[in-house]
Amino acid sequence: MKVVILGSTFPLHDDDAQVPWLRETAKRLRGFGHEVTVLAPAFRGRKSHRIDGVPVKRFRYAPASWEMLTHDSGAPNKVSQSKWLKLLTIPYILSGLLATFWHLLKERPDVINVHWPFPHGLMAWFPARLTGTKIVSTCHGAELAIVRGSKPLSAVLRWLLRHTDEITCNSSHTRKQITDLAGEDLDIHVLPYGSTVPAYEARPSTLVSEEGPKLLLTCGRIIERKGLPYLVDALPKILSEQPVKLVITGEGDQKAAVQRLVAEKGLEEHVEFAGFVSNERLGELYRTADLYVHPSIHDRRGDTEGLGVVLVEALANKRPVVACGVGGIVDVIKDGETGVLVEEKNAAALAEAVNRLLADPEERRRLAEAGYAFARSHFDWDRIILALVKVFAAGKEELLLGEKVGAAKPSPSTQAA
Repeated sequence: MKVVILGSTFPLHDDDAQVPWLRETAKRLRGFGHEVTVLAPAFRGRKSHRIDGVPVKRFRYAPASWEMLTHDSGAPNKVSQSKWLKLLTIPYILSGLLATFWHLLKERPDVINVHWPFPHGLMAWFPARLTGTKIVSTCHGAELAIVRGSKPLSAVLRWLLRHTDEITCNSSHTRKQITDLAGEDLDIHVLPYGSTVPAYEARPSTLVSEEGPKLLLTCGRIIERKGLPYLVDALPKILSEQPVKLVITGEGDQKAAVQRLVAEKGLEEHVEFAGFVSNERLGELYRTADLYVHPSIHDRRGDTEGLGVVLVEALANKRPVVACGVGGIVDVIKDGETGVLVEEKNAAALAEAVNRLLADPEERRRLAEAGYAFARSHFDWDRIILALVKVFAAGKEELLLGEKVGAAKPSPSTQAA
């Protein structure tokens, strides 16, 4: 099958940690024998290139120094903070429309998989209909947050979702948002993503730090909806009961604010900002963490975690988890079964849950084992990709299964998710 993936962000080079789950999807589709091309915007003039053997076609939409809508903290966060970046969305959509039209006309793919269908559905609909290309729209939640509060934009996304061939999304939370917007009669396939950090199956299930400070880990872009200030607020209470060190990976537009909060509370010696780290380093952090903590919230735009792939990574590495029960997180963390869920924006609840688990090695071990088993079954990449291919090929059963030609290696992790 010939598949085109259209989206706002794709890694710029082999060591780029942006959207690793999308990179993994493209690589594994190719590993199953399908012909995959990615269409994505340029970032500061970046030309077309290849990653994992997958061609990445970059479309230009502005002078190189202006091409900054995507990457880093993400287009929705950037556009919400800058009026002139909002103006860039016009040439962004028009250039993407022309690039998509030309590619579909020239290559005649079977499917175009549109990620974040607002605004990318605007780029894909007419070219796909003109060339007879099947449209599969994939929602992650951010597109729904973008249109929330705007009747015109909501109407556009509703129309696009009702005029696509198939819809997939990353969680039951995102599915509900889609049906609330576009109607209960839509057939929506919930397809999550797996871990892009190697699962260390041979590692003993014993817990890590028998002596010294316990290691707390949190990963992802440092943006508002990750809720890191609430974890920083919880640290003094945690430290009052036991010594800990918190490692925060990733970058984002809220990093400086979180660093200031750490300094104001005098917590510098207890917090490490690791930035974007290699896949190998992230694997090491997972292996040595006593507890993974994910304090996500609903941000000012109402956006929250569509799924939380970093939680899948933690479970795949047998780490016990404390998280806030928002968005798609509840598809990954079942309270008391695969981890512990607490109320969002509640530093006291975070501190209580962390202290309780750090004081109970047996409970941490039980949660880690149960979470690992759940991740192995529910977030298995082969199962996910075969389900995605089935959606792509619906109505074209002769294209249903490609031959698997090689195992795919994990790509840079979701510290940038």
